[in-house]
Amino acid sequence: MARRNLEKHLQAGKCIEKGRPWPEKFSKVDIIKEIPFDSELGGIWSLQYSFDGETLAVGYGNGAIRLFNATTGELLKDLRKTRYGGFQIMCLRFHPKEHHILLAGTSEGLIFLCNTQDGTVTEKITEKNNEINCLDFDCEGFNFATAGKDLNVRIYDTKTFQLDKTYGGYDSTQNPTEIASCAMRVFSLKYHPDKPNIFVTGGWENHLKIWDHTTNNGVQRTMHGPHICGDSIDLKEWSVLTGSWVGQSALQEWDWTSGKSKDIPFDFKGHNGAYLYCAQYCDNDVVMAGGSGTNSVQAINKATGEKIGEVQMKSAVHALDTTMGGRLFAVGGKEDNLVLGRLC
Repeated sequence: MARRNLEKHLQAGKCIEKGRPWPEKFSKVDIIKEIPFDSELGGIWSLQYSFDGETLAVGYGNGAIRLFNATTGELLKDLRKTRYGGFQIMCLRFHPKEHHILLAGTSEGLIFLCNTQDGTVTEKITEKNNEINCLDFDCEGFNFATAGKDLNVRIYDTKTFQLDKTYGGYDSTQNPTEIASCAMRVFSLKYHPDKPNIFVTGGWENHLKIWDHTTNNGVQRTMHGPHICGDSIDLKEWSVLTGSWVGQSALQEWDWTSGKSKDIPFDFKGHNGAYLYCAQYCDNDVVMAGGSGTNSVQAINKATGEKIGEVQMKSAVHALDTTMGGRLFAVGGKEDNLVLGRLC
């Protein structure tokens, strides 16, 4: 959600120009196109739409990055060529102001700067002995933060790629009951859509942590609960959406002020549980979430609890992204298939 305000500003004008309606209620899920790919790509691990909603970046298990037309599914560019035996592209983020700039983080601790205009990909940062599971820009684009296996949260200057600050994680010399920073692997990091210094992290330690990167301590408060194993944190105003890799009560919304949560029903009938890897807010009180419990992504009206549609896959869903408030979405995972769809 940290990019939704800018998306709406860019996309609403185009919608008016083209005369397209913006429905106040979603009633179904439509599949636009399915794009099969070779198994050597290693599945899809990350997805990210450009801010104008016209381009979709896809990160694969063998280190490849491809660009597609968001609406038609046409392959536009092999941004980073297929590298058999490579490492997963765990996260992709477009710059909020320079929309042709895309950052990619990998499970071997590398950050690539990708220019979608000229097609160049440059290795900019190496975090030794780390797996970068997540990264995000602040809403103004001045900084970005990374987190992953080594428990450190790092803040970088976007222009220079210089490390500005490191918040160290737990080590064996510390009392785990007193540690404020990360004590287990981090899998999701999201900046607040309106507060450029505030972000939230989650991972295996069953806590949401709220950070202020202008402070020395970093963590300002924690909320106990969600077991995060993928890109499954999203922010909307002062609410936090989480998808946990657990069987029951997997999809939840948290109140920023009180720290209290409420469950959003995720239908796993006929399966052992939900076990979610990804979750996002959409417009019209709808959220989307998916994982390995049902091997599907569901669109759910969080106000009524109604499931308005589902994308069924053959294997675990690892990645989900939406644009135009869910009017376009992309789903990928272990199956050798990229699915493009829309809420309508």
